[in-house]
Amino acid sequence: MSAQAPVLTVDGLTVRYGRGEGSLRAVHDVSFAIGPGEAYGLIGESGSGKSTIAFAVVNHIRGGRAEGGRILLGDRDLLQLPRAELEKVRGRQVAMVYQDPHSALNPAIAVGEQIAEAIRQHQGANRREAAARAVELLGRVHLPEPGHIARRYPHQLSGGQQQRVVIAMALACKPDLLIMDEPTTGLDVTTEAVILDLIAELRRSLGVAILFISHNLGVVARVCDRVGVLYAGELMEQGATADILRRPRNPYTRGLLNAIPRRTDKRQRLVSLPGGLPDLSQAITGCVFAPRCALARDRCRDEAPALARLEGGHLSRCHFPTETEALPVAAPQRAGDDAVPDGSGAPVLRLDGLRKTFTQSGGVWPFAQRRVSAAVDSVSLEIGAGETLAIVGESGSGKSTLAKCVVGLLAPSEGHVELDGGRIGLTAQSRARGVRRALQIVFQNPEASLNPSHRVEEILARPLRLYDLCAAAEIAPRVSELLAAVKLGERFIDRYPRQLSGGEKQRVCIARAFAASPRLVVCDEPTSALDISVQAALLNELIDLQRQHGTSYLFISHDLGVVRYISNRVAVMYLGRVVETGPTEEVFAPPHHPYTEALLSALPTIEDEPERARIRLEGTMPDPANPPRGCPFHTRCPRKLGAICETEAPPEQHLSANHTLHCHIAPADLARMQAR
Repeated sequence: MSAQAPVLTVDGLTVRYGRGEGSLRAVHDVSFAIGPGEAYGLIGESGSGKSTIAFAVVNHIRGGRAEGGRILLGDRDLLQLPRAELEKVRGRQVAMVYQDPHSALNPAIAVGEQIAEAIRQHQGANRREAAARAVELLGRVHLPEPGHIARRYPHQLSGGQQQRVVIAMALACKPDLLIMDEPTTGLDVTTEAVILDLIAELRRSLGVAILFISHNLGVVARVCDRVGVLYAGELMEQGATADILRRPRNPYTRGLLNAIPRRTDKRQRLVSLPGGLPDLSQAITGCVFAPRCALARDRCRDEAPALARLEGGHLSRCHFPTETEALPVAAPQRAGDDAVPDGSGAPVLRLDGLRKTFTQSGGVWPFAQRRVSAAVDSVSLEIGAGETLAIVGESGSGKSTLAKCVVGLLAPSEGHVELDGGRIGLTAQSRARGVRRALQIVFQNPEASLNPSHRVEEILARPLRLYDLCAAAEIAPRVSELLAAVKLGERFIDRYPRQLSGGEKQRVCIARAFAASPRLVVCDEPTSALDISVQAALLNELIDLQRQHGTSYLFISHDLGVVRYISNRVAVMYLGRVVETGPTEEVFAPPHHPYTEALLSALPTIEDEPERARIRLEGTMPDPANPPRGCPFHTRCPRKLGAICETEAPPEQHLSANHTLHCHIAPADLARMQAR
C-alpha cells in the first residue's frame, strides 16, 4: 500500500441483514485500507459479500446494517456521519460505478445533463459552467465528439459508451475514492480493454483511490495493486496481486484459480469448487471454508483460523497456509475421452449465404427515409456431429442475430439453413416439430428464460410432453435424470426459479435444452454473468453432456479463454460477416486476421507468458446501415495497406485445409507483422 495516509480504511466491518433469529451475517470482521492512487481488488464467488462492502462504504445497505467496525474516509467515520453530511460525501468524495450502466442512467435525460446535474449539485456551478465541464469529462473518458455525445440519450449509446459516461459522471466532482462494482462484466474484450486503460490513466492523472470488485481474475491482474479474497463474508487472503495469483496461500484462492480455463484441452476437466456457500443465518464453528476445503482436518472444523501475517505483508486465514502450494493445479482427465470430436463427417448444421437485414425509418413524414442494415451478411458455416463451433466478435458483430436465425426466432432475409442435409423452415413456426426439438437454445440470462410461476419439475417436464419423448409414468424419473446430469439433486424439483442461484438457474436451462434430446444446442453467452467456480462447473457439464449424447454446440461468447477451452473451431465475426474461421488453436496462433489479432491482444490473462503487444482499436464498429466499401474492417484496422483495403473486398485466403481468413495481406506478411 502507499506510504501516504490511506484514503479509505475499513476496520473490523461486520454487516448483518434482517433481525433476530434467521438474520444473515453477510460480512464479518473485514479490514483493509486503500492508499492514494492505489487500486485494491475484492474477489470471490457471488454471495461472498463484495457488493455489500461496496455499499457499506457509502453507508447505503438496503435491508442491512453495520453491526460493528469503522469505515474511515481519511479520518471521518462514514458509519457515524449524519445524513446531511453523508449526502455531501456521496458523489463529491466517494463515487460509485455500477455493473450495469444502463440501469445507472436515466433514460429520459441526455447524458450530458445527467453529468452536469451532479456538478451543479456538489460544486455549485451554474448551468453553462456545468454543461461545459460535462463535455470536458466526456472527452476525458475518450468518447468521440463529446459535444455530440452529451446531447444523446442512454439508449443511443453502446454498452461501452454508457459505461464511460457513468465513469465520467463518477469523476465529475474529482472524488478521492472510486468504487467500481463489476464495471466490465458483459462487455466485449475490446471495450473492456478501453475501460481498463481508462482506469489506469485516471489513477495516474488524478491519483484517485479505487476499490475494484470483479469475478474476472484476468481483469483484476491488469488493474489492481493488491487483492483481498472474500468468502462467506470473511477476508480469507490478502496481498500483492502478483503474489496472490501466482502463489496463493489459502485453499479457497487456489480453488478459484483452478477453475479458470487455461490452455487445456477438453479431455481435462476444469476444477470447480465442490458444494456451495454456507448458510450465513446459522452460527458457524471452525473455518467457514472447511466443508469445501481439500486440506480440512478436525482442527479446521473445531477452531476458526485467524488472519495471519506471512512474509511480505501477505495475509491468510488458514491453519495450514504453506500446504496450499501442494494442492493440485491440473484437473483429472475425463474417463474414456481420448478422442476429441473433430466434426468430421456429414455436417449436422449447415448455413448457406445467410443474411438478415433490418429496416429502420428515420425523419418526419413526408421526408422520412428507410435505412436497411445487415446484421448478418452472407454467412456460410458448418457444424459437425459432436463438434463445438464458437462465434466471437465485438458487441454488434451479429453473433446473437445469427443464433436467433439458426433456431428460427428470426427469419433470415436470404440464404437457407440445413439440418442433417435437409433444408428446414426459416422460422420456428414453419418448422416440423422434430426440427424444433433438434435445435435448442440456452440464453445468456437464465432469469428471463424460466417461467417464474413454474417449479423446476414442470419446467423440465414440459419439453418431454411437448415432443412426446416419455410416457406419463416415465416423466418423473426422466426429470430426476436430467437434474442429476447437471449436478442438481432431487431437492430442487419443487423449487421455483426465484429460489435458485444464478448458476442453478442456468443449469436448469441446460437441463431443459437436453430434455428435448437435441442434435444441436445454441449457447448464447451462457456463462458471462457467472462467477469462476460456477462457470467451471457449467463448462464441465456441457462437455460431459456433449460426450454422452454426441450433441453439437454453436457457442457464442466474448470470453476468449472459455472459447479456447470449449471449442473445436472458431468463427470470428465483424459487422455481420465472418472474417476468419478455423480450428481453435490455429485461430489463436499467428498468423491470424488483424481483427482476431486485436481481440486476442485485448484479452486479460493471469498466465505466465510473454506480454503480448496490445492493440487498441480506434473508434467503434461502423453503422451496419452504412458499411464501408472494400474491407469492412479497414476503418479500424491497425494493419491497413492503403487504398486497396478501402475499395476492394478482401479475398479469401487459405492458411490450411480448414483455416481461412478474408484479408488483402498475405499470410506470410501477417506472420511477420504479428511475430512477438
